[in-house]
Order: sequence, then structure tokens, then C-alpha cells
Amino acid sequence: MKMKKIGLILVLVLAGVITNGVVIYADDDEHEYKEHEDYDDDDYEHNEEYYDEDDEGEETYYFQDAVSEKGTWNIWTRTVVTDKEVLPFTNSQKVTLKVEGTNKEQNFSVIPKDGEFFVPGKTVAQVLGAKATFYKESGILAIQYQANELLFRAGTNVVYDNNVKTPSPAQAFYVNEELYVPISAITNGLGFIAEWQESNQTFLCQPITS
Repeated sequence: MKMKKIGLILVLVLAGVITNGVVIYADDDEHEYKEHEDYDDDDYEHNEEYYDEDDEGEETYYFQDAVSEKGTWNIWTRTVVTDKEVLPFTNSQKVTLKVEGTNKEQNFSVIPKDGEFFVPGKTVAQVLGAKATFYKESGILAIQYQANELLFRAGTNVVYDNNVKTPSPAQAFYVNEELYVPISAITNGLGFIAEWQESNQTFLCQPITS
């Protein structure tokens, strides 16, 4: 499969919460790019070494003032929100994710945590039509869909959204051979919004329109 642009993945290191605000850790080096006419897994596998060798020089971002509105589980505000709405359900369970107007759907386990719905990132990305690769050694999930590129890393609340270092609603984590990420970040980041349908236990994804 041909891809016009692949970003050289940057270092993401652990993020956490401090007394006076939320801290997001991420490497401060500038992004480097390579043009690839032919992309395969070896290109990204080679770049995993970059994370391991460049874990020094991290930059810390302090978000002292959270936004005033209540956070919504299916909308990625790209800001830090501490006050979050009540989720439609609070126990882990099997659900279906469908793309409106298509026959694309997939069943998987969703995990409610930290006021967010966590979903298996690679699985959801592929249902939405994106190319997704997870690198277990570095804990990095790289996703590409049309002009959109998202990079998540286990144990961080940082997302590289089209090469822009951006706050995620909560920390991604690794479980059951997949990186689980907030549903709002992955769906909104790829141009969709998910709505919960209680009657059939389904997240229905629709394209975001301007």
C-alpha cells in the first residue's frame, strides 16, 4: 500500500497528575519526516529505536487551569478536563462498533475508566478504515487515515495529532495484546464521532461534518 508521508515517531514518556495540575511528558525534539513511496512495517520497526535512544531531554507541560465545561466521553476537546459527565455504563462489557452507512462493524470489550470509554485502538482504527500498527516493545500505536495521523503511547496522556503534541483525555494502557485509548480521541482524530445506542449495545460512528 502506498503512502505519501510517514512521520518519524517522537518520544512519548510517562504522564501523570501533580497536585496543582496535570503534567504531560513528551520529548521536545523537532519532528523529522521522510517521504516514502512504498511503506511497510520495516520502516516503523526501524524507528522504534528512536524512542529508546532519545528518552532524555523531556519537556513537561503544566495545565494549571482545566476548561470550565463538563467533559463529554465522545468529544475530544484537546484540552485538560477534570469534570466529566457520567458515562452511559460503568462496567466493562462487550459492545459493537459500527460505521454508519456501511457494513463495517466489530465486537470488542470496552473499559470505562477515568470518566472515559477505553477501546482497543488498533481494532477501532481498522474498522474506521485506517492503517494501524502497534509496536509492543515501545508501546506505540501509529494510525494513518487519509490526511490524518495519530500516535499514541502506552502510559501517556499525550497524542501526536498530525504531528502536534496534544493532551489526551486519559492515559492509554496495554491489555489483551492491544493498546486501549479513549474512544473520543481515536474517533474524533480520524474524523468521526461515536454515539451510544443503548437498545443494541452499539457505538455508531458517523463522519464529522463541518
